[in-house]
Amino acid sequence: MARAVEELSQYSLLLSLSCITWLFIFIIPYLPTIMIISRELPQWYSRGCIISAALLLLLLLVMPGAAAVQEQVYLGRITALDPLSNTLTIRAESQYSCDYSSGNTICRFTSMTPLQVVGSVTDEGIYNTFRNGDQVVATIMGGSGGSWVGIALVTPTPGIENWMATEIYGDPRSLPVLLAGDYLFEYTTIPDCSRCTGSVCKALSAHIILKSAGIKVLDQSLNSGQSTKYSGRNDGSSVSVLYLTGEAEAGQCSQAGPIAGIQPISNFIIHVVPPIGLVGSPGVITQPTAEGIEPKVTPQSTPAPTQAISGYLLPAGAICILALGLRRRFL
Repeated sequence: MARAVEELSQYSLLLSLSCITWLFIFIIPYLPTIMIISRELPQWYSRGCIISAALLLLLLLVMPGAAAVQEQVYLGRITALDPLSNTLTIRAESQYSCDYSSGNTICRFTSMTPLQVVGSVTDEGIYNTFRNGDQVVATIMGGSGGSWVGIALVTPTPGIENWMATEIYGDPRSLPVLLAGDYLFEYTTIPDCSRCTGSVCKALSAHIILKSAGIKVLDQSLNSGQSTKYSGRNDGSSVSVLYLTGEAEAGQCSQAGPIAGIQPISNFIIHVVPPIGLVGSPGVITQPTAEGIEPKVTPQSTPAPTQAISGYLLPAGAICILALGLRRRFL
């Protein structure tokens, strides 16, 4: 579980327990005595109990919704690949951010003080494709020590500011890069509504769309482990897509609509053979195939916010009922 989720869950649980402890220590033991002695205080305490319970309910409803895990996107070079610890380290030299001050959203990579960022990887095939010194755009969930949710092998393209990807491992949505060769990849996932936790559900399948120079050339659904390939142009280019597994928004299963919370993550392996003569074309690339995926490969699982604290609503409700009942009895 990413460090940010653990800290947020612990904070939410401790704060909720503090509220419950306050209710039990300062209201329950003294409420009957106070109600007998005075007619004014019982009303004050019962109202205070109701307000406290309402605030607690609001806290428990808001906390899971605020549990979306922060993602940071870096541009840098790989400095360490460690299959034994299942980690990858990059020397981040730029960070992706957006500026909204001018009224228009401007997003770009901005230079930063070099930083070593380490995270766990989503697929063991990364160690067969990436090498030390490779230039990558990578997105980590939960900060250094968390999980890489997307890694792209990139090359600069003359004349434009965008970085072009020839390899993507993880979630393409998490990476602000374009595919080399003027290709564009999009996807949506179909949720399994019987397997939902919080704001995410396991995905039944992924519907992918591939565009070439703005024209749709692939439009199909893939189940976990299935792959597809497009090579219909006459420039030697091709795009291979392997869908591992993923998640979908739980709001698709609810009439209430979107549910606030942790973002869904899906895992793909996308391999691009750039057009012949394209600057920066890699010499050796590993071709992803469904048969090449070992059974032990496990996708990135998105940690779900803890739901156990919602059980404390029962004591809070009981406190209010007891306060109102005693008030009626002794008035």
